[in-house]
Amino acid sequence: MNGRGLSSVVITYNRIDVVETCLRSARIADELVVVDKGSTDGTAEIAQRMADRFIQVPWTPTVEETRAEAIALASAPWILSLDDDECLNGKAAELVLSAIREPEGSIYYLPYRHHILGKVDERAYYWPEYRPSLFRRGAMTFTSVVHGGVHPATGDKVVISPDTGAAILHLSHKDAATWIEKTNRYTSRPGRAGTAKAGDVTPDGIMALMQAYMAKVPPDDPDGYLTAVAALRGLYDVVDAIKRWEAEQPLTGQARFAQICEQLNAEYDALQARLH
Repeated sequence: MNGRGLSSVVITYNRIDVVETCLRSARIADELVVVDKGSTDGTAEIAQRMADRFIQVPWTPTVEETRAEAIALASAPWILSLDDDECLNGKAAELVLSAIREPEGSIYYLPYRHHILGKVDERAYYWPEYRPSLFRRGAMTFTSVVHGGVHPATGDKVVISPDTGAAILHLSHKDAATWIEKTNRYTSRPGRAGTAKAGDVTPDGIMALMQAYMAKVPPDDPDGYLTAVAALRGLYDVVDAIKRWEAEQPLTGQARFAQICEQLNAEYDALQARLH
């Protein structure tokens, strides 16, 4: 330990394309803790080489199920919590080290710069957002609720202005396929936060979910990027609403298929009996 009293905690799974850069970012700490969820693409080998503490746990679809367990492994009084697709830029790294030397609060909310489809545009709906990624031990609590599992235990917070240039770069959605895969995985979790509801599954409701983001696209979108990312975000809510609606139906699609197969099998049995 070099006296700063900072642990970085990273949860990772199959992120070979960016994990080394993420972990280099996190290495500003006195201690780097990495929890790997059964990676099969070489991520675990990189993480084990770079981490001070490395453990593997069973795979689960989202990071929220693992967050509290991972944080508990850290030994320092200050914790920097990053996912494996999140990297501090240089100014954010300097800010983190300065903050723990002369703290102004117990939780620091850093600007969060999404790179969607491989790029960022500050005119998009997602800028600026903030993440409580730096905090004193005990200042945050964690549950398994998707997109709603991080809760401040104190009001003693500091929100870092985007004007500082400090940001966490979120390098998650490199293409539409990645976004859609993650949408499907996250909206399949029983415990998840979100504004979409089963009652939104009406023509007007679905249009409203999409329009909530499409309305934020400026008229001058020459290359279609802002339209594309707004549509993807609206699609997330549409899928979420449909899955909530689906969960309220008296029979699942799988149960309906079983009924159809049972009926067809009875018809085949009858046909076979007549033919013999």
